[in-house]
Amino acid sequence: MRGRFYAGGILLLIVMLVSSAIFIFGKKVEVSAASTVFVNQPYNVYFSQPLKEGSIEKGHIYLKDEDGKTVQADFTLFDNNQAIAITNTKPGKYVLQVEKKAFAKPTAKTKKQTVEFTVIEEIKHLTSVKDIESFFQNVLNREKRYKSSVEYETSATEESKVAADSAGSNSSHSTTNNQVEDIEEGDIVVTDGRYIYSIIEQDIVITDASNPKSMKVVSKIELDRNSYPTQLMLHEDKLVVLVDQYIEMKKEKYVSGMSMTKATFYNVKDAAKPQLIREVAQDGYMNGIRLADDILYIVSNKTPDYWIMNEREDVELRPYIYDSATDKEIEPMDIKQLSILPGSMEPSYTIISAIDLNNFDSKEVQTKGFLGGSSTLYMSKEALYLTATNYGASTFESRTSIATDIAILPMASNTDIYKFAIDGTNVKLAATTTINGTILNQFSMDEHNRYFRVAVTEGNMWGSGNQTSKNHLFIFNERLEKVGEVKDLAKGERIYSARFMGDKAYMVTFRQVDPLFVIDLQNPEKPTVLGELKIPGFSNYLHPLDENHLIGFGYDTETRVDSWSKEPIVTTAGMKISLFDITDFANPKEQDTVVIGGRGTHSDLQYNHKALFRNAKHNYYGFPVTVYEGTGEYDVKYKGTGAQVYEITAEKGIQLKGDLITPAKEDEQYEDWESMISRLVYIEDAIYTVSRNEVKSYDLQNFKALGSVKLK
Repeated sequence: MRGRFYAGGILLLIVMLVSSAIFIFGKKVEVSAASTVFVNQPYNVYFSQPLKEGSIEKGHIYLKDEDGKTVQADFTLFDNNQAIAITNTKPGKYVLQVEKKAFAKPTAKTKKQTVEFTVIEEIKHLTSVKDIESFFQNVLNREKRYKSSVEYETSATEESKVAADSAGSNSSHSTTNNQVEDIEEGDIVVTDGRYIYSIIEQDIVITDASNPKSMKVVSKIELDRNSYPTQLMLHEDKLVVLVDQYIEMKKEKYVSGMSMTKATFYNVKDAAKPQLIREVAQDGYMNGIRLADDILYIVSNKTPDYWIMNEREDVELRPYIYDSATDKEIEPMDIKQLSILPGSMEPSYTIISAIDLNNFDSKEVQTKGFLGGSSTLYMSKEALYLTATNYGASTFESRTSIATDIAILPMASNTDIYKFAIDGTNVKLAATTTINGTILNQFSMDEHNRYFRVAVTEGNMWGSGNQTSKNHLFIFNERLEKVGEVKDLAKGERIYSARFMGDKAYMVTFRQVDPLFVIDLQNPEKPTVLGELKIPGFSNYLHPLDENHLIGFGYDTETRVDSWSKEPIVTTAGMKISLFDITDFANPKEQDTVVIGGRGTHSDLQYNHKALFRNAKHNYYGFPVTVYEGTGEYDVKYKGTGAQVYEITAEKGIQLKGDLITPAKEDEQYEDWESMISRLVYIEDAIYTVSRNEVKSYDLQNFKALGSVKLK
């Protein structure tokens, strides 16, 4: 027992000595910054320790050119004074100088910081593999610094026009619910007006639906066990199948696996006998695909095995590509195809391929790789926009340990936006910018009359003080220079949906009630909030009905007192459809509403806009849905699964026309995954529901069952 006390005393003494050393000497300042930035764009530098207010005015922070001369520039502190934005710099090489006295709480270990960077007018291709190795070695060094800091401290404490409904009165069959008119997006079920093409597990099943009373499966495209189809797209007689393919790479001393995004092209002029005509693949997981003016654009993201550089020297850091028209096997990209995105610090590639589907057999695929990750994708007729979350170094103080215990953690604070100009298969980086906040999804972005508009949420919905969430809308010109903004909307809430329609924007935020904001963008330099509507619940997808009405799909909510904390809480209830009348922009109204089921009810439409069925001839809007009802304070009861179709008009509101839900059997406690409907499509006067095991057909007017066919 005495030995235990002795050991405990030694341990306590060590902790006290280490703690005293931290208190006296402090911690080194960690700096995170990119090596390049586009001209006229902010250059951001992040610090692990806050800077002092007034340090810029006192000359403790300044900029020098490559000749050592001090140059004029604009400096701005942000992120609780842990970051600097530098603007108004001309092309050239610079060194940022941050004196020790610029830091709010300098210690013995705090030293003057210098950051070298280059302002460029256009990106240049990499010249050697050493450039790539240097980039990833810097990443490893930065990660080592962050890792050691975190491990020590935790151990001490423990567009454009809104897409028109082409599935309208002049169309004989369904089309994908695209965001932008004439820009096609992929989906898991598509139809050409006779055949229905469906992704069913690892197969593409082709169903002849020309006779809804006598449907039949005419062919199946079977993929290998390491290939998983994710998206389908039809273009004339071609079926494009996007595949996530796993490839095992056996190296000399280790085995490495990679996931490639592969576009497989089939001739389906005779859908009963699809013919494989070409395969094109690029490294990484698919970010998205778009088809515009006969050009197919594929974007993927790849993080190479750069951490193996700690153990080996011969690590291939270039992404791989493949084209069956010219290659026998996958090959690393040529160094001339690779560039570094200005301002990027992400240890991954964004890979963009452009494929001309005219004269497809003889056209070469144009592929470019950019060092720097990307997440959300938006495309207009003139440009492709990609975003990347910018993780700056932030800190938090432990509440359970000594006051000097501080851990450095990457915190999402800003979003980098990259604009790529599109000219056929030529894709060129045109501009970049950085905004405060994060983007919800592709509908948070839009281009109209050559102005780019974006809605973002900054901060944390549960934060306090400067960290409290707030929502902004920014407008940029063609060079991504900010020309207008609306800031600080709905503090303490975050964006749940956004939709741009011409010179108006509609934005839904939520925490306890659903404010629908109507924002006038007619003057890009002076956007203005015209009106606001607060109602229970929230919409997480907004769809235009006409120029004066908007449909919201989301959740109803309920407020109740938590039995444990005795505090009021807001929880989701049934699925909610809202018809908004925006005729009077200053006074938007919820004209009609329908709530489906209760707590636990869900639909693919609530997170994927492609699940929306539209038929303009009958004013139909439908979607898959699984219905639950709340029982007691927390439990739910399964009621059935299927789909519902509504007629939605400005005159009659929301009216249920087709209830295609199969009620739960007496002993069923939850839905059967195989029988859940994934999509609804129509051909002529019949509507079809597609699940993993069956296609069913119904009369489009009275919704009487017509036929069915098994897919497995």
